[in-house]
Amino acid sequence: MTLQTTHKKPIITIMKTTEIDTITKLEENGYIGTDACLATSLFEYGLAWKEEEKQIEFIYGIGMEDCDYNRFDRCSFELDLDVRKDFDWADFDEVESFVGLTSQEFDRLPLPQKIADLVSYYGFENIFGSSYWEGFEIQENN
Repeated sequence: MTLQTTHKKPIITIMKTTEIDTITKLEENGYIGTDACLATSLFEYGLAWKEEEKQIEFIYGIGMEDCDYNRFDRCSFELDLDVRKDFDWADFDEVESFVGLTSQEFDRLPLPQKIADLVSYYGFENIFGSSYWEGFEIQENN
């Protein structure tokens, strides 16, 4: 089931977390991340995603133990998301400076990288919204 809103809100996807509770299952389902190693992307950087037909689903970290993310939540956006319009509160000059890109370079990035850059600057909660549950765990090996 998907709940969609029309005012700069993410699409919230509700599905069984048991289908994505290991790195192997995530890889088999096509999830990728900011690092070539999906486990590193999730446990160290707290971010992975999967592009589907009309949306992109992000898995992001909401809890940490020691220095690694250990609890996760999900959020989906439509693939045609215009980050400058839908995140019009963001200071894109600052984000671009933070990641070392010009406006033109930033605009040419794929959507997942734009979201990852916004998350790097503003944090998960400001980009994906507040998570009001304990999240789910992902096991590295199974």
